[in-house]
Amino acid sequence: MNKNLWLLGLVSLFTDLSSEMIYPLMPAFLVSLGASNTLIGIIEGIAETTATLFRSVFGHLSDKWKNRKLFIFIGYGLSTISKPFLFFAGSWTHVLGVKFADRLGKAVRTPARDALIASSVPKAEKGHAFGFQRAFDRMGAIGGPLLALVVLYFFHNNVRYVFLFSVIPAVIAIFFIFFTKEVHNNQEEKNEKLSAQNNGLKSRAFLVFILANIIFTLGNSSNVFLILKAQETGLTLALIPFIWILYNIVCTIASPLLGKLSDKVGRKPVIIISFIYYSLIYCLFAFSTSLWMIWLLFVAYGIYYGLSEGIYRAYIADIVEEKYLATAYGLFNTGIGLALLPASLIMGLVWDGFGSKAAFLVSAGFSLLGFLVFLASMMVKRYEVKAKSAN
Repeated sequence: MNKNLWLLGLVSLFTDLSSEMIYPLMPAFLVSLGASNTLIGIIEGIAETTATLFRSVFGHLSDKWKNRKLFIFIGYGLSTISKPFLFFAGSWTHVLGVKFADRLGKAVRTPARDALIASSVPKAEKGHAFGFQRAFDRMGAIGGPLLALVVLYFFHNNVRYVFLFSVIPAVIAIFFIFFTKEVHNNQEEKNEKLSAQNNGLKSRAFLVFILANIIFTLGNSSNVFLILKAQETGLTLALIPFIWILYNIVCTIASPLLGKLSDKVGRKPVIIISFIYYSLIYCLFAFSTSLWMIWLLFVAYGIYYGLSEGIYRAYIADIVEEKYLATAYGLFNTGIGLALLPASLIMGLVWDGFGSKAAFLVSAGFSLLGFLVFLASMMVKRYEVKAKSAN
């Protein structure tokens, strides 16, 4: 693993230390400000969706200017500046503003960061590389709740001080960005071959993958609802950081292992499994009625993270030319972002109207629809290959 990968891994680690100090406490904080489950869904959806609309723009600019570091620095910097303002939040509208600024920062940095990772490693190691980066991200998520517990202990369970101190690891993360280096491989000849194979942004493989994930994301609402489900089942506020730590430990272990597996067996079989697996997990969440089931399901959900996040990024790097990578990552995340608002809104509305069981079953259904779209595309392509060979 090269220097860029290690440095960007450390950036993700410290950024998530900061973010995950806040994230598990946010549902209870919003409830204390008078927000309902539906309103929480709206807040999560607006922040994610509105900010995600900019990902394709910043991804395109990163490709056009051939500059990754600038966008990575600005993106992480914006998220860092926004965090302390939660300390002063007096209503849910203030929280929405802070979350929007934080997500906008993620929109600026993510396409450029993923493109830099993809350019820094050979194709045969991309799954492992992205899994490695996601593992660092999750390690930060393990430490974040622990730091939150320390702050809560010394400041008598005042969550506002957690928000204030979360800026420290975020500042440390920015320090590592200065030592990363731009990577621009000379692949003009390779890119010409890829273009001839229709592997650009207009390739069917890329477009179908976006479509399948948009449908899937309609059922992939904010993880806030998983925490709410745990609380509904009887998990106390004090135990929320611990179940979140357990989830992230599993994510940390699963991401590089399953990423490396995708390097060996191929991305498509693993992606198919990820859709089906997610649907199964959400069905089990729907019918869970005891705490021991909730703890096991959070472990199982951590495995899903390893099956998806890094592997999806590696798959895009496989099917899109390097000179378009940041744009591709931006478009992919924009597509997902467009589905996030209705996803969280649907989850909140169904939950408030029909209960958590119905909400999780609806989400599982969308996952299966995404799987069917992706599977149908593979079958059509296989048929075309056979027909071409027969002719």
